[in-house]
Amino acid sequence: MASLTPQHKSEEVTADAMNEGLINGTLTLIPSLGVLYAAMQRPGFRKVTNWQSRTAMTIMPALFVFGLTGEKKLEHRMKQLADETEHTLQSVAWADREARRQKFQNNDEERTRLRDLYRHAIVESGVRIVPEMHWYHQGANYVQANPFKVLLGIGVPAVTYVFYGRSGKEHLSTQMKILHTRVLGQATVICTLLSIMGLKHFMDKQGQFLTELDLENRIDEMEDTRFQLLERLEYQAGTPMTMASSPEKK
Repeated sequence: MASLTPQHKSEEVTADAMNEGLINGTLTLIPSLGVLYAAMQRPGFRKVTNWQSRTAMTIMPALFVFGLTGEKKLEHRMKQLADETEHTLQSVAWADREARRQKFQNNDEERTRLRDLYRHAIVESGVRIVPEMHWYHQGANYVQANPFKVLLGIGVPAVTYVFYGRSGKEHLSTQMKILHTRVLGQATVICTLLSIMGLKHFMDKQGQFLTELDLENRIDEMEDTRFQLLERLEYQAGTPMTMASSPEKK
């Protein structure tokens, strides 16, 4: 069976690019001849040009269009062919993964055992399972994952508010306003930092909040990772796979 690689399609792609360039070059040559004919009606044009320059002015636009359109057509066809080949390989690989997944899912005993092990590993990693994820659970998880973002989100507006409050007091000089802003802003940022670090330390020790749905999603991700790892190991070991098998052997 013929290969679907770009090497096999090179003659076809080259012919398409050549035909595209010839068609567009010919379409450009026709008006160029018309312009030359109109220019030849002027004695001044005939006087300052010879047959070499007239020929060049006629064919150069056509040659330029021929090269440009042919190159663009070549790039388009090669990209299209590469996309088709990649889609074919991905489709075969997807079918192979689905066949493996269905085979694994049909073995209920092995799948249940592995999922129990995954669940045990996740629970023992330091998480807390809650029936429902409330806003304070989400807030605690966010603070644990992004402490510095929370600090900036609170500290910058707080310092700005302090300076804005001092700017309305006309009896204070600019230097005193800046001094008050620095002292009060620094105290606010330090208190906020201590609160955030305390909550993060507590969350790191106790574990983030998860729902049963989140737990099941993590288990599914671990299953997908296992399948991908097995495929990679088989590929590195040289084990024949569906994607690599020749169609003649089916």
